[in-house]
Amino acid sequence: MPSIKRIAARAAAAVMAAVMLGTCVAYADEPYDGYNYDWWEDPVPSQNGYVVDKVITGADIGIGSLNEPSDMFISDSEEIYIADTAYKSTLTPNLKGRIVITDKNFKLKTSVEYLDFSDVQDWVNMKKEELAENVAEYQKCTDLYFDGPTGVFVDNDDVVYVADTANDRVVAFSVEVDDSGIGYGKVIRVFTRPDSDVYDAKTTFNPSKVLVDAAGNVYICIKSITKGAVVFSKDGEFNGYFGANRVEATADVLMNAFWKLIFTREQVKKMQRSVPVEISNFDIDEDNFIYTVTESKTVETDVIKKLNSAGTNIFINLGYSDYTFGDALTKYYRGQTYSSQITDVDIGEGGTINLLDLKTGRVFQYDNECNLLFIFGGKGSQKGTFTTVNAVESLGTKVYVLDGRKASVTVFRQTEFGDLVHEAITLFNSGKYEEARGPWQEVLRRDSNYWLAYIGLGNAYLNEGDFETAMEYFLYNSRSGYNDAFKGWRMNFIRDNFTVIAIIIVGSLVLVYVVASLRGKAKAKKRAEAERLFKAQNKGRED
Repeated sequence: MPSIKRIAARAAAAVMAAVMLGTCVAYADEPYDGYNYDWWEDPVPSQNGYVVDKVITGADIGIGSLNEPSDMFISDSEEIYIADTAYKSTLTPNLKGRIVITDKNFKLKTSVEYLDFSDVQDWVNMKKEELAENVAEYQKCTDLYFDGPTGVFVDNDDVVYVADTANDRVVAFSVEVDDSGIGYGKVIRVFTRPDSDVYDAKTTFNPSKVLVDAAGNVYICIKSITKGAVVFSKDGEFNGYFGANRVEATADVLMNAFWKLIFTREQVKKMQRSVPVEISNFDIDEDNFIYTVTESKTVETDVIKKLNSAGTNIFINLGYSDYTFGDALTKYYRGQTYSSQITDVDIGEGGTINLLDLKTGRVFQYDNECNLLFIFGGKGSQKGTFTTVNAVESLGTKVYVLDGRKASVTVFRQTEFGDLVHEAITLFNSGKYEEARGPWQEVLRRDSNYWLAYIGLGNAYLNEGDFETAMEYFLYNSRSGYNDAFKGWRMNFIRDNFTVIAIIIVGSLVLVYVVASLRGKAKAKKRAEAERLFKAQNKGRED
């Protein structure tokens, strides 16, 4: 006859199977399997938080085919900007790229095809005189057309900033439309190679991404620079570097640090220098914090950072920088190691973090405390999978992913399960712990593998003072949470049973005292008897 434990185990397994079967049926049309990670960072099946809403191509927008688009940005006015990097026009041979602008429904507003420098003619004249002996550089920085733009950003005033990579410049402009209905950029400012001793004259200036903060400072990612993002003031003055990555503490780096303590200065100069990996991309949130990501096959240090105005990584102070971002499992195949390469970051509503993985084509979504919420997307040719992902953006509850090779934008919408998780996260982060309990319970009812729901419920009960229930949710999911709940439970237990505990302690002390006294008297009596016998024996010998 089976034991009660075995029956319970079989019942639990049946419930899990039913839940997962329901998940597979509900999202059988999705080309990717929903999964997440538990507390031990083991992958477990999970419901999808996002599914494909639609896939948009250049033909859908009404501009022909996109050609290797590299970046995408959604402005505060909910307009979508796409840097169509390799676009070429048969009418304008010099045109090698454009900026396509649509509304949030991908209805075409205009396509920026050329630039107008008439409002910055003084700057053009100055550059002509400054670069009199370098005609090629002058032609680049004053080119009327784009040449391989790979980054686009729009500030609160609808000023567009484009990293025009092959032209070695970042150009800021307002969008206008000429009499022929063709869009163009009315140039406001151009950012080129800094004329400063701080900027190495041998270093190229080939900007790949651009970002602007609330004060108008312009941050530029340059692939050949490892000191951080290049920063200009809104007036075009070079202000130095921002947010450099740390050098990863590999065995070689540690060994070099050891030898530097022993070698002479001349020997140290001959040693190979250890430099950090350059920043790959960034985004800025509504509180003006800048998030940077590092796309690297091997380096795990500073994969994502949250920087304040001083360039300090807040994630280090909070302990989040030690988290694993992207796929927790590193794969080894045919002599090569494959791990996530985070190529872009997007900060959505409520501080939600969307990380785009170049290697797997997946989006990893985290809350503002870096707890993993959902994983969706993947590599492939079906809708919802990608070939070469380049950019991720979000608007409301939708996530947009740009595929450069497929030349399309895939729009993901939240599922009911995704709505539940986000509702629970929002309520809990707002301090509404009791209100968050209901959504978390519904999340677990739909997906018993969803680890974060156990943490959410544990925290909810912890804040309500129900420490025993909190311990049950934390037991296999959070060591720190369990310790906090146990401390609370222990204090309550001592307080509620103080009289009984005091009686037991006093009784135990009295019992110990009585037993010790009795044992002492018994020993004294035994010792007296021994002395009496000893005296009697001695007396017998004397007689």
